Amino acid sequence: MDCNTCDSSTAIVINQPTVVEVTLTITDKAKEMLSGAFGDDRSNALLVGVLSGGCSGYMYDLQIVEETEQDCQELVIDGFRVLVPNATSHLLDGIEIDYVDRLMGGGFKINNPNASSSCGCGESFA
Repeated sequence: MDCNTCDSSTAIVINQPTVVEVTLTITDKAKEMLSGAFGDDRSNALLVGVLSGGCSGYMYDLQIVEETEQDCQELVIDGFRVLVPNATSHLLDGIEIDYVDRLMGGGFKINNPNASSSCGCGESFA
């Protein structure tokens, strides 16, 4: 509503990202760790998401879920169900999910060819 007493501002343009058909890989070490987490129940899925935050702008979010309300693509990789939200598919296409052992504890690591930069901890990217 415009009261004609203030300068009108221009409309805000919201750019919705294009949904990309995602391809991703999971290393043998990551599959081994996922097998331990899933056990024999392969009805659950690995949700691979992206959150705003971290030192570089985005953070990876891996969860084991029964289902999600997010609009996702479902991939099946060597018997593992993998869900990727369509809203962040452009950020996750081509990733490799790996698992690395470290002296102070291991963890999943995402190798992302789309990231223009990442932080030293490897948990966030831009």
